[in-house]
Amino acid sequence: MTDLEKYGWQPDLAAAFKSFQEAGFAVGRVAVEHRERYLVLTPAGEYDAEVTGKLLYSVDSPSDLPKVGDWVVMSLFEGEYKAIIHDILPRRTKFSRKVAGKKVQEQVVATNIDTIFLVQSLDNNFNPRRLERYLVMAHEGGIEPVVVLNKVDLCSDLEQKKQQVSAIAGNVAIVPTSAATGAGVADLQSKLRPGLTYAFIGSSGVGKSTLINRLAGTEIMKTGEVRETDAKGRHTTTHR
Repeated sequence: MTDLEKYGWQPDLAAAFKSFQEAGFAVGRVAVEHRERYLVLTPAGEYDAEVTGKLLYSVDSPSDLPKVGDWVVMSLFEGEYKAIIHDILPRRTKFSRKVAGKKVQEQVVATNIDTIFLVQSLDNNFNPRRLERYLVMAHEGGIEPVVVLNKVDLCSDLEQKKQQVSAIAGNVAIVPTSAATGAGVADLQSKLRPGLTYAFIGSSGVGKSTLINRLAGTEIMKTGEVRETDAKGRHTTTHR
């Protein structure tokens, strides 16, 4: 498996990139978005990138600009590890939400996701209505959802909670876990495959970062404390 394939590169992307490649452009995948600046992964390393003025002013909405998960066409300044983004390859899937304002706009959170883990905690944060919204967003974006019921170590009515979720989620897989004890993490790990892209979403304090650290076997995400009174956590994932 090549470095690009590890990042999720697939034959349809190669076909879309062919004409750009023949013109001398490079390709990479957006890992971090921060105010129109991007950290892009390539086989040659990580590049600090920004979009061309032409792309910036030609899009119809901010959702058409690069987002985390996008494959982008770039010119590289190799000695400086800087790049200019000229175009975006077609998105296979996207996870987006509607944002109210003068008019309702789409806000794309991430793209080209194969499976999204919808994390609910089995404490005061348990919220079936929020889960239902996430399920709709996943299905509308063409992404396979998996429901993760975290903090089983704090739950005395797991079967009842699972029944509530099943009534909403239908045939969607449900994986009970405890990020604190490691229970169920192996079941979650069994759903991961090399070369595919996964995302975790859930409200602050549900244990997303701790679960990711468990799966990775090392601390790659910062984790925050959770207040015992209301089970709310400090928000520790600060950028998309």
